[in-house]
Formats: sequence, structure tokens, C-alpha cells
Amino acid sequence: SVCRRLQAWGLYRIYGYPGDGIGGLDVASDKAEGLEYVQVRHEEMAAFMASAHAKFTGQVGLCYATSGPGAVHLLNGLYDAKMDHVPVVAIVGQQARTALGASYQQEVDLGALFKGVAQFVGTRTVPSQVRHLVDRAIRIAVGERSVTAIILPNDLQEAEYSEPPPRH
Repeated sequence: SVCRRLQAWGLYRIYGYPGDGIGGLDVASDKAEGLEYVQVRHEEMAAFMASAHAKFTGQVGLCYATSGPGAVHLLNGLYDAKMDHVPVVAIVGQQARTALGASYQQEVDLGALFKGVAQFVGTRTVPSQVRHLVDRAIRIAVGERSVTAIILPNDLQEAEYSEPPPRH
């Protein structure tokens, strides 16, 4: 799961705002032991708090928001992190995989949205890809002292996790 992988990297706090597009992660982060979930009042604050966390602790800042408008609200805080060269990973929900590209309610092209602020933007479509995505986002955020973004369709968040095969 995403939460276990974040913890494996020694990360212990995530700032987020709940919503339909990120419901699976919202529930998982609230239940994860050893991962402090800070529910903020607005998505913009989640990103600013993750940026401040990175600035003051030297660790990766973590934030999340739902798809569409929630993801858009992260931008100010993520640009703050980018301009100050601190590592922040934004995890963003998305519409269900079967609805992508169909102009579904509140669907936003999140890859295009985050392209200007994030050094790396990745979307996954099957559970076994999640571990690699989280690892890559954190490595790039730390190595480049930059913002990265993980996009997870909401139906993927609730799918049964499986480890990736040992080889490609």
C-alpha cells in the first residue's frame, strides 16, 4: 500500500484534505499506525504545510488532495516548495480508470496540470505499479530537491494490492 511504502522511507506525517477522488488513501492514512495524518481545512494548506515541513525538518513533505478542484488548490503550496527547492510529494486522486478521458465530473488532466511545478508526474493503473511509483517519486524529490506528483485513480486506491513481479 501507499502508506506502508511511505513509512518504509521513514516518512511519518502527511497533510491532506478528504474527497471522493482520494477516499481510499484518506481512509488508509487515517488508520496507518506510525503515519500521522493531519487533516487540513483546505487543500492549499496541505501543500503549504508539506512545504513548511520539508523546510523545517529537512525531510520530504507529503500532501494529498482529491481530483479536479482539490488538485488545482495544491498548486500554490507546491510552487512555494519548488521555488525554495524543497522535496515535496503530492499524492492526488483521479476519477475511476474507466471514466478517464470521458469529461467525467470534475475531471482535470492532472498530468498537464502538474507538469509545470513537478519534476516528475506519474499515474498508475494497476496496484502492482504503486510501489515503484512511490519509490521513484520520493527518490526524485530528494535527489533533485523538487516537487513530484503521484496520481492515483480512485478505484485503484481500493483495489487489492499485489507486489510487482520480481522482474520486468
